Order: sequence, then structure tokens, then C-alpha cells
Amino acid sequence: MYSKSLHRFATLTAIFAVFLIGVGASVTSTGSGDAVPDWPLSYGTLFPRMAGGVLYEHGHRLVAGTLGILITILMVWLLKSDQPKYMKVFGVIAFVSVLLQATLGGLRVLVVSNPKLQDVVVGVFPVSHIEPVRITIAITHATLAEIVLCMTFLISLFTSRLWKDFKLKEVNTGFKVARLYAIVFVFSFIQILLGALVRHTGAGSIIPDFPLSFGRIIPPFGALPYDPNAPFPMSYSELQFKVALHFAHRVWAFVVAGVGIYASIFVIKRRIEFMRNFAFLWIFLVVVQILLGAFVVWTKLSVPITILHVAVGATIFGLSLILTVLGWKGSKFSEVESQVKVGVSHG
Repeated sequence: MYSKSLHRFATLTAIFAVFLIGVGASVTSTGSGDAVPDWPLSYGTLFPRMAGGVLYEHGHRLVAGTLGILITILMVWLLKSDQPKYMKVFGVIAFVSVLLQATLGGLRVLVVSNPKLQDVVVGVFPVSHIEPVRITIAITHATLAEIVLCMTFLISLFTSRLWKDFKLKEVNTGFKVARLYAIVFVFSFIQILLGALVRHTGAGSIIPDFPLSFGRIIPPFGALPYDPNAPFPMSYSELQFKVALHFAHRVWAFVVAGVGIYASIFVIKRRIEFMRNFAFLWIFLVVVQILLGAFVVWTKLSVPITILHVAVGATIFGLSLILTVLGWKGSKFSEVESQVKVGVSHG
């Protein structure tokens, strides 16, 4: 059954999930991840002095807690409603995912600040330093945030009037659209992982120019500018790795954009009405995202621009999932329609 209030609340929760990802990017961009040494409290209280890095880190926790409350309400609402079983399952998955995400966020803090936990981690994992574990936890934490985002986007779609009023006569997608957007969704996820690696390894400004890389189309990996006396020196191999990671993020962005724009233009030209607006929005957002990526480099990792870049990337990812699901549903209806026509012709 369609419920306008449920759909609006689900949409609000999805928007808040994007907002949380942006706030999380502010923590990384300002280097505030270690500003608060304890968890779940902050300096032993729920309301520490909101200044400096504490403002970003504790603010992130407050927003995350608010999203957790919204998702809990959404899950309970779905479980008590007459919505299909699969929607209730998505609500539970979103709830469990946000709990795991919060736990990983706390572990990310404690693994840096708690010596006893550090000893346990170093003893369990084959590492000599805690940094690789910290990065792994941070990237997993960011990945779970995207899973939560996906669940909220799906619930918003499934509670919409568009989904309820899906009619066979309105559908003419075929399987090509579903396959194309499925590829876009997977490619977008890979891009998000690359972006998380770039942020958490500090490779965001390792290539100082754009669209070229050190003045070339492909970075000169054998002749990179290297200063062993820099304030924060790194080995040449580490420099090469970070440059390769940053460059891969750039190249893959154009791969995602190319496939996604092709799929969206295909939808627009085929006049697939129930997907057209989403396709136009996808093209618009990906153009904005590439421009934001350029400004991130040109402004030397400006915090507001970096936050927008991460938030728009998350929105593109969620929108790619919606287009994939709509394409899949349309292809299923097209399959049914073709089978009906074959049956009629044989009859």
C-alpha cells in the first residue's frame, strides 16, 4: 500500500544519509579523526566544547546518531506496516548496517588512542604498525556508509508512487538498460572505494595539476618530483603508489562518466518516461562531480569543495542503484509483455 508519509520520511532519511557522508568527509578533510580520543562519549561527556577538531568529529557523531534514530524509526514503521516483506528486510539491513558502521567508527577511534587495543591488534594481525589497520577500518567504515545509503535510497524508491503505479503499458526498456546501469552501479562503487583510499592515504593533493598530471597526460612515474628533505618525507615507492592511486581515481571517473552518460542518453532517446528525469539528473550530477574534482585539485583540497565532492559522489552512487532497479523492473515487464505477445501469436 502507498503511504505518502512513509515515502516522505524514507526520502528524508535518504537525504540525511547523504548529509552524513558529507559530514564524514569534513572529518577526514580537516584531519579531525583523532580529535576525540574516547568513544562513544567525547572526553567523557555527550556535550564537549565544540571547537577545533572536536567540532567536526563530535558533530559527525551527532549526525550519525540522528541518522541511526531515523533508520530505527523507519525500520519499525516498515515492520508494523503492510508493506511487502522485502521492504521490511531492507529496513532491517539498514538498521544492522548503521549499527555496524557506528561500531567501526568507534573502533577507528580506539585503535589509535587505546594502547591495550593497539597491542591486541598488532598481536592478531601481521602488522608492525597500527596505521594499515586504521586505514582498513576507516575504508570499511566508509563502505558501510554507502551500504546504508543504498538501503535508504531503495526504501525511498519502493515507497514511492512511481513504484506503486508501475504499469506494463508504460514500459519499453529491454534488458540493455538494466545491464548498462548495473555496470554503472558497480563502476561507481569501485570509484567510491578509490576515492576513500585517496582520502585516507593522504593522496588527495599528490598530483598538483588537472586535467594534466605533472604537466603530462600520464604521470612520469620514473621521474616524479621527490624531495627527501620535505617536512613530512615519504619513500619514493610510497610517492609512486599515491600518485598511481590518485591517477586511477581520475581515470576511473571518466570511465564511470562515459558508461553512465551513454546509458542515460539511451534512456532519454528511447523516451523511457519513468526513467528520463533520473537519467537527466545523473548526467547533470556527473558533470558537476567532475568539475568539483577539478576544483578539489585547483584549490588544494578546499574543505567545502571536498565535502561537496564526496556528497555528490554518494548521490550519484545511490541514483545509479535506483536506475539499475528501475531498468531491471522495466526489463522484467518487457519480458512478460513479449511472452504474452508470443503466446497470442501462437494461439
